[in-house]
Amino acid sequence: MRLIVCVKAVPDPGIPVGAGPGDPSWDPASWLWDLNPPDGAALTVAACLRGTEGTVTAVSVGPHAARALRRALAWGADRAVLLVDKGGLDLDIVTAARILSAAIGRLGFDAVLCGQAAVDSQGESLPAVLAGFLECPLISPVVEAWREADGLVARTRLPRGRRALLQPRLPAVLAVEGAPPQVDATLPVYLQALTAPLEAWDISTLEVGAVAPQVTHLGLGAPRPRPKKIFTPDSRLSAAERLRQLMTGGRVEKKTDLFTGTAAQAAEHLLGALRREGSIA
Repeated sequence: MRLIVCVKAVPDPGIPVGAGPGDPSWDPASWLWDLNPPDGAALTVAACLRGTEGTVTAVSVGPHAARALRRALAWGADRAVLLVDKGGLDLDIVTAARILSAAIGRLGFDAVLCGQAAVDSQGESLPAVLAGFLECPLISPVVEAWREADGLVARTRLPRGRRALLQPRLPAVLAVEGAPPQVDATLPVYLQALTAPLEAWDISTLEVGAVAPQVTHLGLGAPRPRPKKIFTPDSRLSAAERLRQLMTGGRVEKKTDLFTGTAAQAAEHLLGALRREGSIA
């Protein structure tokens, strides 16, 4: 089975970025880039579908695509294809899907796998747009897939925890959710992936026409601060009590009663205090 896995490089989720403009770690040039975690899950599913005679080819486009492809090689991909954009443009989803579909069509495929979403933008549209360009059925979100006869079966997640088993007509596109397993590649495998050759394809040779982003990225801003919770007095209290709570910010002073005596005297004192409070009759 010829399997294509579309991968993307995203800022390493384990390293915090800056709090906002002015913070040195807010500059994208200082970020560390790694493989999108859902794409790692797609590689894991592809390894299960490959079998003994299948192949897994990782394909990526973008400024930091080489990092994602080398991680894919370390995690079991047989081949890595880097789609080179000499213009260095920040491609939108539709343009990226058009380029990827042209490369996938040239490679030949039985199934295309990709992460359901990208953690840097939370975009979930790429699998659907890619399936549209390839004119293939789409299954999303996939939590598990396996070979069966001459095809494959995918388990998908439904609302309220339900699961569905689907068998698509091949070729098909599978959008895989989740993260890769915790078991990582060994150091020798990583070192080999760092020096492994990447097949570089110039986008201009894919006959996709003029490549220009349809959406312009204007800037990056800090997240909006979360509003503080405003204290609201209990409506069952009197007006004076509600006003006192507003003036004190809802702080209630604890009343203490220190008592010394024998155990029997302490028990009698406690019962009397509960009766005065109306807790017991």
